[in-house]
Amino acid sequence: MSGVIRQANNNAVSRWWRVAGGRGRHCFRDSNGAESLDFHRLTTWVQRFQIESFFFLPTWPLQADPIFVAALTLILAALAGEAVFRALAWPRIVGYSLVGMVAGALGFGLGTPSQPGHGAPFGIVFDMGMVLLLFEAGGRVNINWLRANPWLLATSVVEAVLTFIAIATLITAMGYDATLATTVAIIAVATSPAVVMRVTAEFKAQGQLSERLLLLAALNTVYAVVAQKFLLGWLHHEYGHNVWAALLHPLYVLGVSGLLAYFLARAVAFFEPHVDLRDEHASLLVLGLLLLMITLLRTLELPVLLMPLLAGMWLRQRASRPLIWPRHFGSVGGVLVLLMFVVTGLSLSWRSVFAGGAVALAIVAVRSLAKISVLALLGRPSGLSLRQSVALGVALCPMSGVALALTLEIVVRYPEFGAILGAILFSTIALLEILGPLALKWSLQRSGEIHV
Repeated sequence: MSGVIRQANNNAVSRWWRVAGGRGRHCFRDSNGAESLDFHRLTTWVQRFQIESFFFLPTWPLQADPIFVAALTLILAALAGEAVFRALAWPRIVGYSLVGMVAGALGFGLGTPSQPGHGAPFGIVFDMGMVLLLFEAGGRVNINWLRANPWLLATSVVEAVLTFIAIATLITAMGYDATLATTVAIIAVATSPAVVMRVTAEFKAQGQLSERLLLLAALNTVYAVVAQKFLLGWLHHEYGHNVWAALLHPLYVLGVSGLLAYFLARAVAFFEPHVDLRDEHASLLVLGLLLLMITLLRTLELPVLLMPLLAGMWLRQRASRPLIWPRHFGSVGGVLVLLMFVVTGLSLSWRSVFAGGAVALAIVAVRSLAKISVLALLGRPSGLSLRQSVALGVALCPMSGVALALTLEIVVRYPEFGAILGAILFSTIALLEILGPLALKWSLQRSGEIHV
């Protein structure tokens, strides 16, 4: 056997000598008249040589597996999160988002903007992370609190309406048309429950402000998602001239999402008496149910935002106490949540981010002022001090995955309209991906619910 291998190697070397050196057949002369190898032909020969003599070697040039890119991104995100947490006492998601944004700026992003979860690379990661956090957030929202304290519901509705009016007025005053102003204003209403859940859990925040914050963020998400679906119906009519689509699309989305939320909640309620869902191993059952629902949502062309939130809220209402899950449903869920924030940064179109920078700064300022003003005025009747009310208004500033998913859905369906919309909202999301968690952490610390 060794003689055969030696003979094969000798034959390969002989072929190389004949091609590269023998009589200079594959050489050329440079401007000084010196002979040098034709590297194009030499590369071709090397590839042929690998196939013929060393079939077990990888093909040239080497191509990185997508899993390699994902693994490297995961490592860098984890390191960045720990760095900002230990050195600056910032929320780790700031580091995760920064890594995603830098990777996107360097050309490793998701390319042409597309809706996460509907064909985009890493889209399934985004969907899974978002569903986990929204389901967990819904399980902590106590709707009965609104009956006991009607000022909470009044505060939520007035804050959403004033934010919508303020942003719509701002965009119109800057010279944009009413449809664009309405779209930006609807999406700007949303506060990210994912950021709220992650930061409050990371710093172990406990208290009245934290619970109100989660309730208001969940309600804001419901308002924004429902309003955006009716807006899509209007856009269908305006751009597609399809009256039936304009009428049926929002009803289809809301109806089927609500039905799936009911089935998910009933399934979890059925298994709850038989298994301890607080145990990390048993919670894999819930994780599997959530993944099954994601598959159904993707198959039925439905967004992932509304169903898990409604399912968690329904479960919370039938329970006598808040549902307690392992944090993000264990280690697997923790990795998915980390990657979700990275994918959010990767999904941003940086050309649009730079194009809409000035408008985004104005939106961040007006949106924050609207939320803080309403909470400062209505916080005291609902049982908060002025200091707590202002802190709660600041804590409602984060925008992240929910706003991104709502924006990208419109950008994909209506590219011409979405080009301007993306330039404005991508910039706003990029700013609040960093400033939002920092503002949230400051407000919780200011109210005395965390100690760093």
